[in-house]
Amino acid sequence: MPSAARRKTRVVVCGEKHVAEACLRILSVCDDTDICAVVASPRDWQADLIAWGVAHRTKVYVGNINRYIDELKRLEPDFIFSVQYRRLLRPDVLAIPRRGCINLHFGLLPRYGGCYPVAWAILNGESQAGVTLHYMTERFDEGDVIAQCSVPVGPHTTARELFDALSEAGVALFQAQYPILRLGGEQTWPQDASKWLYYDKHSIDFERDRWIDWRRCGADVQRQICAFTFEPFQLPATGLRGPDGQHHTAMIAQTRLCDGSALPSQAVGSVGSVTPSGAIRVVAGDGVLLEIGVLNQLPAHDFIASLGYDPRRVRLVSERGEGT
Repeated sequence: MPSAARRKTRVVVCGEKHVAEACLRILSVCDDTDICAVVASPRDWQADLIAWGVAHRTKVYVGNINRYIDELKRLEPDFIFSVQYRRLLRPDVLAIPRRGCINLHFGLLPRYGGCYPVAWAILNGESQAGVTLHYMTERFDEGDVIAQCSVPVGPHTTARELFDALSEAGVALFQAQYPILRLGGEQTWPQDASKWLYYDKHSIDFERDRWIDWRRCGADVQRQICAFTFEPFQLPATGLRGPDGQHHTAMIAQTRLCDGSALPSQAVGSVGSVTPSGAIRVVAGDGVLLEIGVLNQLPAHDFIASLGYDPRRVRLVSERGEGT
């Protein structure tokens, strides 16, 4: 007699953004896998998992996965995958899948658990960031690690650039590990609690903290600018004071630290020089010059000139400006 057909691995995916959509595509072409449901966000700036589920004739639940306990139990999944999903899964949800709940986290655990790992990796001056695939527990980002991979963080890497790099790395990691998980061949290890670094949702106020404090050292200012650059949604901001005492606001882009230092007579926030390309070089708190290529989507020199000022007579200040 022919042997019975092997049962497909049943999975539920909850998540957001291109990375979750890419993981769904990987699962959808696996003949031995059945995507039995998608849990999607009602608002997703990068992907439409609701439409994806409808197009693939897959059950779609919208919002908080914890509201769908009975429905998930009836699906009898082997795995629940969390991919850029913001909710903490309740214990009764964690207990549903036969082989566990697995999260793809944009941080190298045990460091950078919790919120905003992309911004914090840049703010803390890390040379490497990464993604972690791990089993989920009743607390955020504390389960056993399945696999990790790293991406470099350079002195000019912005939060958006790092997010995109981590998204690509996360998809590659998931694609490599899923066949191993399906066959039960993964090798896990517990997280070292002594290395745990966790940031909660109050650790960054993006509206407040994107305002540049020019009194800080140049390296800190550059990291702050990079950490709060997430185009097209957010750019770091500075106040700008003209020689007439008027205050203005400008959004900053395309920055780098310069090799030279300011003259002793040059004040913090003043423009030390203007480059032939129209970038300005601003004095940071330690005398280091930081080059700014763009202010309010214009070459920095052109934006300041549009206000009627000579760039060498303005000051970039920590206070919020008014007007432009």
